[in-house]
Amino acid sequence: MWARRLAIWPTLPINVYFRNESTCLPYPLNDDGCRVFSRARHAIWNACHTLGLGAKDIVLVPAYHHGSEVEAMLQAGVNIRYYKMTELLEPDLQNLESLLTPDVRVLYIIHYLGFPQDAGRWRQWCDDRGLLLFEDAAQAFLTEIDHKPVGSFGHAGVFCLYKTYGVPDGGAVISMAPPPLPGSAIKQGGWRVFKRHFNWLAERWAAIGSMHLSCKPMLKWFKKKKCDPHREFALGDPFSPPSAMTMRLLPKVVDSTTAARRRKNYYFLLHKLGHLVPRPFAALPAGACPFAFPVEVNDAPSVLKKLRRYGVEGILFWRNAHPSLPVQEFPRSMAFRNRVFAIPVHQDLTPSELNQIADAVLNATSSAEMQQSVTGTNSRESLKQLIKSIFLVIWDCNLCQQL
Repeated sequence: MWARRLAIWPTLPINVYFRNESTCLPYPLNDDGCRVFSRARHAIWNACHTLGLGAKDIVLVPAYHHGSEVEAMLQAGVNIRYYKMTELLEPDLQNLESLLTPDVRVLYIIHYLGFPQDAGRWRQWCDDRGLLLFEDAAQAFLTEIDHKPVGSFGHAGVFCLYKTYGVPDGGAVISMAPPPLPGSAIKQGGWRVFKRHFNWLAERWAAIGSMHLSCKPMLKWFKKKKCDPHREFALGDPFSPPSAMTMRLLPKVVDSTTAARRRKNYYFLLHKLGHLVPRPFAALPAGACPFAFPVEVNDAPSVLKKLRRYGVEGILFWRNAHPSLPVQEFPRSMAFRNRVFAIPVHQDLTPSELNQIADAVLNATSSAEMQQSVTGTNSRESLKQLIKSIFLVIWDCNLCQQL
């Protein structure tokens, strides 16, 4: 079946080079103290150092996290102490109080999927206890609370630019003590730009989208054969600047209507799929700029596979916790990891593409689809196994030649 490929990440139109540059960049890019690194994890590492955190300091971190932010803090030399979340994915106040010791220096909060935490409340809580507040707005660039941008309430805030716009990379940080400018060599970012352009084509032409959907699973499988399972958490070079293409294209893609368009798309999907949305995301707060649309099901990996047949590529929302998390102690966090996946809601989606997404989710989660999927499984799995075997033989032959 031919299908346009609709993915979480915003795409990059080919005509972007002919656009005028924005004369007003959003917060924190309009602040002189803002620093932009290649990745948000680099920004976190640098902020830890400029905040004066060290080996004797503890950061309170939510058990529900990606893992890269945890690794960045550990690599910066600080200690981590995990706290529980409520049913609404807010910090559990009682649990936080029980974790306080004299060596706790920072409360780290995450604005999940662009939904803002009550940052003003947590800033006051930190001030009353002599703590620093670190806001993780990696998924919440452009989100506001009462017309005030998230990331501006804390002593430090970090943002991930490429989760909102189709630039190659970019992790911004604002801090009461601005980090030094990144000093490593600047990369061009041409390959990532090409991929974003290709994704734009796949989103608009079914033939290209279908080709992408057919090839990507095999590429993912091939990468797993030779990659460290914890590679997604790796810090890399913390002094890496954003690519040259990011700084060139960012002023051209920034748009004052982005947040409103993402909210509009979220409302559309909420109307269609509201019965599948986890409780913390069932109502869109004013000022939110959603990164993605969450769906909660019993067998998330199976549903994601079915969605691909309809051209929709979702992602498991933080399936793997950082290895330092004692997962048995945080069942609510693990329930979210196992049951919640995210689908596209970005600003470039058209009404027909939003309908494609909604129909795909409804079909993939219907009982009829669940039963029907069994009938073609054996033949598809056999074909997959055959292709995997061929790749494995090629891989082994190349390995033998290297030895």
